Amino acid sequence: NSDAVVTIDNVFYSTILPRLNDRRKLHIIPNFVDTDLYKPLKSQQLLPAIFGEDNKKIKILYAGNIGFFQDWDPILFAAKELSNENLEFWIIGEGVQKLNLEKEVKNRDLKNILIFPYQNREHMPSIINYGDVHFISINPKMEENGFPSKIYTIMACAKPLIVITGEKSPLFNFFKNKDCAELITNNRNINFTNSIRKLSNDEKLRKDLGMNGYNEIINNYSKEVIVSKYANLLNSL
Repeated sequence: NSDAVVTIDNVFYSTILPRLNDRRKLHIIPNFVDTDLYKPLKSQQLLPAIFGEDNKKIKILYAGNIGFFQDWDPILFAAKELSNENLEFWIIGEGVQKLNLEKEVKNRDLKNILIFPYQNREHMPSIINYGDVHFISINPKMEENGFPSKIYTIMACAKPLIVITGEKSPLFNFFKNKDCAELITNNRNINFTNSIRKLSNDEKLRKDLGMNGYNEIINNYSKEVIVSKYANLLNSL
């Protein structure tokens, strides 16, 4: 009975399409990011106290829910494999898997994984800019059913990503033709480890991937671009 239905991705579009009698009602308009708030920053003055003095290590960062939607095995594996290299993993968030993750980190003696609670929203642009590489690792059993919106804020801050997901997922569909992330679909543990080593040793590649993501956001996912798509849709009804 709707005049129009909006979905954020081609994969979700294909899922919903058979449910509509009039397929012309279905549209794709992605989410947006506030590029006035999330943007590349040269100063890290708003970092919380937990960050302390910079130890010059490469920061591999995840900020968000720590739950069943994420796959934590590649992170634990990579942290063990890279324990002697000049990098560390920062995991910031809360969720039903946080306690289990903390136990695994302790049991495996992974001193290069640091886990902190959620931080205030006003700190998030600085926290995202603090990370040298961001990662998103999706549980194979759930990867077709979600789309982490944090990718927009990470890209808007010109930061590179490592994304672990299946080829049928909306996340893979989003990144497959964008040169802004290392995209991993198989051999998760080994390939994730190799991607971290590759990016941590190549500052130019990190900057290139980050800038590619930033330009993609500015051109296609800013609030101005997306709001204009909604305005055009409303005017057409």
